[in-house]
Amino acid sequence: MEHFLYMVPYLLVECASSDEQRAQYSLEPFTYERPTNIPPARAGDCGVYALKYIECHAHGIEFGKKYIAKPNRKTMRDKMAVDIFQELPDAHEFENKDNDANLGAYEG
Repeated sequence: MEHFLYMVPYLLVECASSDEQRAQYSLEPFTYERPTNIPPARAGDCGVYALKYIECHAHGIEFGKKYIAKPNRKTMRDKMAVDIFQELPDAHEFENKDNDANLGAYEG
């Protein structure tokens, strides 16, 4: 983990697409913590939990059982899928192509 604390700030600066964006970042190493109060995830939920924890942490919201309660799991997973899909460049370019050019190929 220690290596990432130093590497990620450098990557942010080096990969910035403009001087304005580069100025937003510092070469100060990141810090980290290992919280112990996170409820265990069910099989297959660890990715959703990790993303939700990162989101809560970025917004300064305490991550707790109320965010990952069983009734919220499907909604949380669905919302994340929609959010990710909407952020993809050109995500909607292919959604309505149904191969109309080939519809008559098997007509005799």
